[in-house]
Amino acid sequence: MRARTMVATLLAAVLVTVATISLAAPPPANLLPSPSFEAARDDRAPGWVTRAWAGGDRCTWTVDSPGRTGRRCVSIRSDAGSDAAWTATVPVEPGAHYRLSGGIRTRRVRGAVGALLNIQNLQQVRTARVRGDSGWTRVEARFASGAETRVEVNCLFGGWGRSTGQAWFDDITLERIEPMSEPTCATVRIDAGARLTPYSRRLFGGFIEHFDRQVYGGLYEPGSPLADERGFRTDVIAALKDLKLSIVRWPGGCFASGYHWRDGVGPVRKPTQDPVWGVIDPNTFGTDEFVEWCRRVGCEPYICTNAGNGTPEEMRDWVAYCSRPGGPAVRTWSIGNENWGGHEIGARTADEWGPLVRRSAELMLAANPRLELLAAATPEARWTMPLLAAAGSKLRSVAIHEYWLPCWGENLMPDYLTCIMNSEGPEATISRVVDLLDDAGVRGRIGIAFDEWNLRGWHHPGFPRKEATDPADTASAALVRAREKSDIASQYTMADALFSASFLNACLRHAPDVSMANIAPIVNTRGPLFVHRDGIVKRTTYHVLHMYARMLGERVAAARVEAPALAHAGRSVAALDAVATCDPARKRWRLALVNRLPDKPLECEVTLAGKPLDGRHAAWTLSGDSPEAYNSVERPDRVAPQRVDLEFRAGKVLLPPHSVTVVEVDR
Repeated sequence: MRARTMVATLLAAVLVTVATISLAAPPPANLLPSPSFEAARDDRAPGWVTRAWAGGDRCTWTVDSPGRTGRRCVSIRSDAGSDAAWTATVPVEPGAHYRLSGGIRTRRVRGAVGALLNIQNLQQVRTARVRGDSGWTRVEARFASGAETRVEVNCLFGGWGRSTGQAWFDDITLERIEPMSEPTCATVRIDAGARLTPYSRRLFGGFIEHFDRQVYGGLYEPGSPLADERGFRTDVIAALKDLKLSIVRWPGGCFASGYHWRDGVGPVRKPTQDPVWGVIDPNTFGTDEFVEWCRRVGCEPYICTNAGNGTPEEMRDWVAYCSRPGGPAVRTWSIGNENWGGHEIGARTADEWGPLVRRSAELMLAANPRLELLAAATPEARWTMPLLAAAGSKLRSVAIHEYWLPCWGENLMPDYLTCIMNSEGPEATISRVVDLLDDAGVRGRIGIAFDEWNLRGWHHPGFPRKEATDPADTASAALVRAREKSDIASQYTMADALFSASFLNACLRHAPDVSMANIAPIVNTRGPLFVHRDGIVKRTTYHVLHMYARMLGERVAAARVEAPALAHAGRSVAALDAVATCDPARKRWRLALVNRLPDKPLECEVTLAGKPLDGRHAAWTLSGDSPEAYNSVERPDRVAPQRVDLEFRAGKVLLPPHSVTVVEVDR
């Protein structure tokens, strides 16, 4: 009852605050000339100029009709590919805060970033992009002018590359705002009659590597009072089983490019020097142990082969070992790990990679034709297009890796807002890869597997390497110990939780294309589960994965989300992210709502089938006493999901600050 009263009180408070602001403050002045382009004539708009960075001779700038709100708007079209803009230059006050917004409509926009608004002389300032076929979409970015006395506003088509298609721009606004101005209202409109999209349970997968304490001292610890007869930590198995973990990738990672599977099978195993991570691997956890562990967790095993100092024949023999009668059956295999990178043993050029993948796939499929194969890829055409041309007929998915905070050499620990500004990165990466698959003509047959993802990159200064490290090298030993910084509990805050929810939302929205997602890793390092000698700690990300894996419906529904921007340090993201799911009969709806505001509740209006959501609905909310809240050995339950009743009035509800909420709606 106390939670319901508090929600009602907060709602009333926000409504009063919004009303007071709207009465007291007149709308800010628009600094841009001809923002609605009603005065534009003969493909010229007063105060605006056309420009191109690439493909200017293959681009058309026009004044078009109708506009978003009036008779006219401006347009950019390119069939061959261009990077171009309509640009207006206006004076601003140094050290002031501004909001850039407008409407964008697109038709068959593909390639590069797409259509967006940005500030040319403040490159970090850009709105969300609009791509494909889209009706009028409002976009917004907030920023500080810094030392600038003027800004160049672009209605941008392309963006750091060439786009094709056509985009329309209208009602462009640049207005000064108060420095602490933050958004307070968002809307979610769910089309209950639109087509429902099934999604893969493999989105709730994980990854484990022979790195630091992920395997040894993580999921595998013979002799521990918490381990079973095989040496598997039973508390870890129980937690991951409760997570409904669907699939786990092993043994790496960079480790895979120096790992020879025969070292880890059979009754007699010798420790070997790991050339990648500079330690001795005892080889007591090998293929059979991994597959048995997966069986106990209830997840599918997924093996990454050695395309570094291994051979296609070694991959074939590994498949044959697992496929023999009574063997540890494994259906899903990846060829290589990050072989596009100079850091990797066996790094290849784009021209070398496709033929190697094709040869490896042919041998592996000869050993077991029922395999599902993936191969290391990137969101870049220069790498992935040759791969698809050479070996696409053998693959079911391309394997994409991305970490949005590069903590490899320096253990970055930025604040909540700095972290949360990365929340829309997954959506952008997925769109880029979808474009590549589309261009290659394989979209629908080949999917996207994010088989390594996390907000934070792993901390491993001085590594990976390509040759074994001298055990007596004290400097290397100190670098190995530096990996313990990943154990600092205070890193894994509500920012990690909300980023993870945003990542999963992006995958769900792209369910036809995203076939798998494996948080990297699942145990220790940056994983959702921290394992220590006496037990486990469920980090904030664990609870998000648990909510999504267990609470959402089986289908994704069409939902349109409109939210003001949350700005920080010249960047911005939408204040709200959301996804709607339901059962196939459209009776049981589950809505995932993410309020990214750090310290304020967000008023959210939800309509379902054109009607405002009303009444009291059960929900689970993950928040914390602070945006920087985290769980630790000393306080393992500081952040945990809470069962609440949310009261919707005329479709409106208040979402707590820095929160992930799953609402249950039964019709």
